[in-house]
Amino acid sequence: MTLIFDRSTSRNRAPAPALTALVLGGLLTIVIADTQAAELAMITAQSEYGSPVSLSPEALPVRGTRDTSDLETDAQAIITRALRFQEGGDHDSASELFSRAWQIARVSNGLYHQSLIPIVECMIISEVVLENWAAVNNKYDLLEHLYRRLYATDDERLEFGLQKVSSWHVNAFNSNVDGKRKQHLQQARKIFLARLEIAENTLPETDPKFAFLRESIQLTETYLYLMSERYIEHARHNHRAAEYGLIASVD
Repeated sequence: MTLIFDRSTSRNRAPAPALTALVLGGLLTIVIADTQAAELAMITAQSEYGSPVSLSPEALPVRGTRDTSDLETDAQAIITRALRFQEGGDHDSASELFSRAWQIARVSNGLYHQSLIPIVECMIISEVVLENWAAVNNKYDLLEHLYRRLYATDDERLEFGLQKVSSWHVNAFNSNVDGKRKQHLQQARKIFLARLEIAENTLPETDPKFAFLRESIQLTETYLYLMSERYIEHARHNHRAAEYGLIASVD
């Protein structure tokens, strides 16, 4: 699935180094190729970062039985209000209400519950529009944590969740929205390794996803090396040697 940044965000963005141009042909192509059939089947609202967010009633915290606490019902009402603010473009109010619903839903349903995932994804949508990149990154970290706690490495739902998180880190690396390109690349590598483990537990060896994941891991490792102090020092040494050789040849 292709993840595209809103052009309006470019006004706050530092010029991407030459490394971005190199990796666009690799990592971004990989993300484009990694379309999940489940994503196409969902009733979704598309975030700028491509995380499909289900806004259907089935995805919201469940009401439970008649004798359930009022807290759970309040969470549903708050989420409904937050979605209205979000649809109306008031993302500050939406973000505040989603945070309140998150706290209530955790009390009602437990610290790790499937109903928390769509709340976090809705929070991400508003934080992206507000260009709160640190908050976006934190929410994706939280999303990753939830998926890892909820699903085992032999569960395809974990792969589905981690794919969203790796897409964020690859795109944050390519677009350099927060000046933390190396950290995003390190996170992407870690998640690609986890996704490879899931594939080994859930897919036949002939599945093309193995080639995709291995290529992704290789690319992240290559560019991490190119960004390393070791490589930079090596390049400086070669540059100095080339200059010295040129001077010597002139003499």
